[in-house]
Amino acid sequence: MWSLVDVIFAGSGVYMLYSWFLMKTTGEIKTTFLMSKDVELRKCKDLDGYKAFIMPKLLIFGLVTLIYGASGLINTYVMPLPMAVYVICMIVFMAVLVWFAVQSKKGVKRFW
Repeated sequence: MWSLVDVIFAGSGVYMLYSWFLMKTTGEIKTTFLMSKDVELRKCKDLDGYKAFIMPKLLIFGLVTLIYGASGLINTYVMPLPMAVYVICMIVFMAVLVWFAVQSKKGVKRFW
């Protein structure tokens, strides 16, 4: 069961990094996790400013999510990690998750 959750976290991290890459190279914004569904992208006051604001945060969140999912998969399938390492990964992930949610809301308030 937990390995499925770890795959979901690792996959989410990969998707966030893919979204960051698309935003960096083509300017496309994947809105599925960046903002709520009631926020319309076309009503953004400064789309380039929003991209510059959210891109580094998205990169950090994607990397941390991928590392957290990968650490769970390594723990399950490769070698058991010390409990302290896994707990630290979980705490860092949770802190970055809260930080990203706050930053995402700030971005919506600032640019919409």
